[in-house]
This record gives sequence, C-alpha cells and structure tokens, in this order.
Amino acid sequence: MAVPSLHYRGDIIVMAAWAAATPLVFTNFCGADGVTLTIDNAIQETQVGDCDDWTLPIQTQLAYGAQSVSMTVNAQLAKSNRDKLLRWSKDQLVVPIRIHIVDAPTGEVEYIDGEGMLPSLGVEGIANTDGSVIRISLNIRFKDGVEFTNASA
Repeated sequence: MAVPSLHYRGDIIVMAAWAAATPLVFTNFCGADGVTLTIDNAIQETQVGDCDDWTLPIQTQLAYGAQSVSMTVNAQLAKSNRDKLLRWSKDQLVVPIRIHIVDAPTGEVEYIDGEGMLPSLGVEGIANTDGSVIRISLNIRFKDGVEFTNASA
C-alpha cells in the first residue's frame, strides 16, 4: 500500500513585500489561518458542423481563453499587518505576493509570484462583546496572473 506524503501548515507559506525595495523583501503573512489560491481558465466553446456531410451531428470544440488568478485569505488581525492592510485597500496599492512551497524538489514549483490587487477587505468582529480576536478576510486578484519559479539544486 502506498500512502501519500501530505502538506501541512508551514509547508506552503504566503508572503508579501510590503515596502517597495529592490530586491523585494518578502515577509510571512502573519495571522493567516485559511488561504485558497484559485486559477480560473476560461474555456471558449464553439459549435461547428461538418463541412462535407451536413447531416452529421454538430460537434463542440473547446479552447483555452483568458486566465485569472485570485486568492482568499482569512486571518486573525495581527497588529503588525493592520496598517499595511488598511492602506493596501484604501490606497488601491499593488502589492507583490509570494507563495513559497518549502522544500520543493529540484525542478518543481517553489515560488508562485504575482502582483496582488485588493478589491475587497473585510474586518470582522470590531465590536464583539465576547473578547474574541478581530478577524480579516481578503479577496486578492493578481494583476497579470502569476509566475512560477522552479526549485534549483
């Protein structure tokens, strides 16, 4: 019997480069406890008929179209991120985001990088009466998609 080796917290890390610098300095996204990366591929669908025998059934041809990449982050609001997140949203900044796959084998994807835009920031539980931590939810869109960088030896 073969048992898969699974990923756990700390195996894949979300990072942001909050300050414009060269080279970029990425820091871990503190407080994150739920992250979903989504790559959506539009599919173009065309119905075509046979050119020679018009009695044959219509066929469907599929082709890839535009691609969009997004990420949702649910987190406890870390004080170290509060001002950065508020300014990212209000000032409509573009923030470099990196997903780091720790210990990626040589030749496999180690980094997923993209320029994150923040169309939606939610701050939840501001006035809670039970002393619960304040939470945030981010809906991030990647301006020009993402780039993969493979691990090297």
